[in-house]
Amino acid sequence: MFGLDNLMDLLFDTAMESLGRNERVIKLLKRLNLDPEHPPEDFTGVYQYALVEYGVGKPRPVLEIFRQSEIQQLFREALEQNNPSKLMNQGEAFLTGHSLQADLQAQNIDVRREFYEFATVFITVAKRTRTPAEILANQKLESLHRQLGSLQERLNRLPTLEGMRTEMARLASQDQLALPGTTVAFSADRCKAFALAQQMRGWFETLGFRFEAHEIWQADDFEWIINIPVRRGRYDRILVRGMDGEAGLRDVEVLKRSVATQRTDEGWLITARRISRAARDEVAKPDNASLGCYTLDELLDQDADFSSYLHWLEAEIEKRGIDQTYVPLACTKEDIDPDTRQRLGMSRYGDRDGWIDGYIDLWLDDPAKEHISVLGEFGTGKTWFALHYAWKALQRYREAQRRGLERPRLPLVVPLRDYAKAVSVESLFSEFFFRKHEIPIPGYSAFEQLNRMGKLLLIFDGFDEMAARVDRQEMINNFWELAKVVVPGAKVILTCRTEHFPEAREGRALLNAELQASTRDLTGETPQFEVLELEKFNDEQIRQVLGHQAQPATVEQIMGNPQLLDLARRPVLTELILEALPDIEAGKPVDMSRVYLYAVRHKMERDIKAERTFTSMADKLYFMCELSWEMLSTDRMSINYREFPDRIRKLFGPAVQEEKDLDHWHYDMMGQTMLVRNAEGDYTPAHRSLLEFFVAYKFAAELGALASDFLIFFMEEWSPQKISGLPTWSSYFVNRSHIETRSKKQSFTGFRNESIDALRSSVGYAPLTKAIIDLILPILTPTEGLPKNYGLFEILDKLRDQKREDVGYIGGNIVTLLVKLDSNSLQGKDLHSIPLMSADFAGASLCDTDLSKTDLTNCSFSKIFGSAWSLAFDATGDYLVCGDSEGKIRFWDVKSTQQVNCINGHESWVYAVASSPTDQLFASGSYDKTIGIWNLENNFHRLKGHDSRICSLAFSPNGRLLASGSADKTIRIWEVSRAC
Repeated sequence: MFGLDNLMDLLFDTAMESLGRNERVIKLLKRLNLDPEHPPEDFTGVYQYALVEYGVGKPRPVLEIFRQSEIQQLFREALEQNNPSKLMNQGEAFLTGHSLQADLQAQNIDVRREFYEFATVFITVAKRTRTPAEILANQKLESLHRQLGSLQERLNRLPTLEGMRTEMARLASQDQLALPGTTVAFSADRCKAFALAQQMRGWFETLGFRFEAHEIWQADDFEWIINIPVRRGRYDRILVRGMDGEAGLRDVEVLKRSVATQRTDEGWLITARRISRAARDEVAKPDNASLGCYTLDELLDQDADFSSYLHWLEAEIEKRGIDQTYVPLACTKEDIDPDTRQRLGMSRYGDRDGWIDGYIDLWLDDPAKEHISVLGEFGTGKTWFALHYAWKALQRYREAQRRGLERPRLPLVVPLRDYAKAVSVESLFSEFFFRKHEIPIPGYSAFEQLNRMGKLLLIFDGFDEMAARVDRQEMINNFWELAKVVVPGAKVILTCRTEHFPEAREGRALLNAELQASTRDLTGETPQFEVLELEKFNDEQIRQVLGHQAQPATVEQIMGNPQLLDLARRPVLTELILEALPDIEAGKPVDMSRVYLYAVRHKMERDIKAERTFTSMADKLYFMCELSWEMLSTDRMSINYREFPDRIRKLFGPAVQEEKDLDHWHYDMMGQTMLVRNAEGDYTPAHRSLLEFFVAYKFAAELGALASDFLIFFMEEWSPQKISGLPTWSSYFVNRSHIETRSKKQSFTGFRNESIDALRSSVGYAPLTKAIIDLILPILTPTEGLPKNYGLFEILDKLRDQKREDVGYIGGNIVTLLVKLDSNSLQGKDLHSIPLMSADFAGASLCDTDLSKTDLTNCSFSKIFGSAWSLAFDATGDYLVCGDSEGKIRFWDVKSTQQVNCINGHESWVYAVASSPTDQLFASGSYDKTIGIWNLENNFHRLKGHDSRICSLAFSPNGRLLASGSADKTIRIWEVSRAC
């Protein structure tokens, strides 16, 4: 559009001069023949003037934003059409879809903030050029240069993007000074209530209220007139008076006079904090019916009433007993070097720090922190913590509300299990606000505004339940979809199982590695990512939580049993241990899955004794297993009572053909205490881990691999005279001819495995989650090692030469289980031509294992790598070199699959490795900006010269030269002999 290259160069030339910023700006304006006090009226002059005022001292990549022809055209139209407000929406839309957004975010540059700052300067310069000269003279306005300097200082002090956007909107909406003698009584930025005005303007704009030209600013207060639509073509005129400090009687009188003078329909007096009792009593009088007196929070309540949600939260906490029985949790946090991203140490927050609550309190008070993930293994108390902390925050909120003080953040707990099908954060919150809690909020934009204003504490509970299928890219995309609410001013807590982020470092690496692709639609600055990991209970915490549920003698009995004590470190298992205590006392085996087994059986027995029952324990178990799998596989964590009959017909077939039978079965299945019912008749599991136990049980039964003591549910009804051979899991319940309760019974020896087609839709549906693996292993484990003819190998044989899409993850999941059962189980096995997608071979011994023509898509063989970033074979092909996320270069013998060397030459991730084609010389490039040249004897030479991470390396064909490519956008050629 016009030559900006010279101007860009001039900006950087002056940056090298030893002058202050003001002197540099004035000198540069004069070099461009621009009068510092009277910018020209044409677009080129205004744009250049604004770019100089804004751009001195800015890095070159930032200025590239305003070199874009589309951006220049947008500013031209805003000037020529005298419509600066279009800059906000159209500018944001352009930047959101532009590649600059991602490029600059990667350099920690907030594109929108820079755009707002430049636009605000541009609007101010443009307004000066449009204001008649005689008016400027009469008003004796301050120097434009000083005015812009003051404006930029004020912008830099604004903590949030919303503050900058509001200031930009204020400037854009100010009317031109058109009549001689018109004055502004007081500068807005010098008003003590300026911050309050920003928030109020943002809220009124969100609600669609219109601002009249009337605007008064004084030292402690300001005054506007807004128009509120009441019906089509009609609106109420409201005089709004905002003030700093406590609102008293005098302020009410001033408001009343202003309403009379301006002849508005109503008058509102608004303060950020306190209102005197006398002032409240005054506006409550009948003759002051047109007056209102509010704190900012009370004003927000008029259009965003969260009462129904708060009642739900209180009821949920009291129902679970969290307010009475919660036991505080400890957590750990890795200290990470911000430059190298390496772990420096570990902080633990326990009783002396106020537990995890104490850390979250500090995090809430830190304006630089926006998002925190709370990780923990299943059953370690993440949901209880989320509700407990929300309860604490709610008490503080209620107290401030009662006293009429400025309120802390309102805690919004969003159980993600209820919104697993939400395709966007907008649909998630629409469901949360309007369907579930019926909150009368004007729309999603009102939520966004409250979030930007710092009025909310968002707690997303159970991120792992939002993406039940453990697909890494899906998990990343879901994370960044939720991260759209992490904007400046927001505070967001997310709880998740540790298996999704095995460690804090890996979580960061995983998310950051996918950031470019996964956040195309994410606007604003990258959230401040922080990770806490919950610790399991220590002995004292176990004693404390058991003390809420059991007698002292029982507590001591559990504390004295090492196996039970270890299991009780997961809070979810304490209740189950107490339920299973009779079996434990009888000397039966104890592990995590058997505690579930014993507890489930006792719960079923108690249900049967408490109510008349028409179904057996085996029927109840089958129903729970199938219902649990439906919930987990469809990401739907509840089922309404009206859906029970269809499920029963589908599962039990001929046994419930008659309506009266169906009624009985329906009654039975709804009566299980393992399901919790809400007021709408929706049934959910008492805990997610119960679902996972039932699914693990179902999978083991379908594989024909149930350990004998898990068959206890079937011993009382099995009559082999009525059926030939062993049944499958599904046929046992559909074909009920084997059940004859009065005949002589024989021991039930187990199920045979289901067909491949049936397994494809269950065991083969997706890679097994860590929780299900942990629960299924004890169910599968034989008493003494793995027999050679173990049934799982038979299923693998049936998969040979099958297509990947026909068998899904059956093979991969079976191999994962076999390796975890016995690391030597695959030695000498013939696995050729078997689809083994996503199998975990970690720790497996594969000596003489035939994997030829085997589909190993997404399989994992690594045991000690962090993340393997780069690979290369040596010149002979006998050795494999790997660079990893721990900064190490590992050397593997291909034939033996054994690691033969490990070099610790770098301080951060190794992104690139290369092998010389002529000798055993190797090169490695790292995030630490250095290149390593080394050989098998560990002789390591470091090369420095790049200004950013090394991305790629290549030797020349003769091995004498090495080329390196870096994120600093340069390529360097190194002479290898000199480097060594």
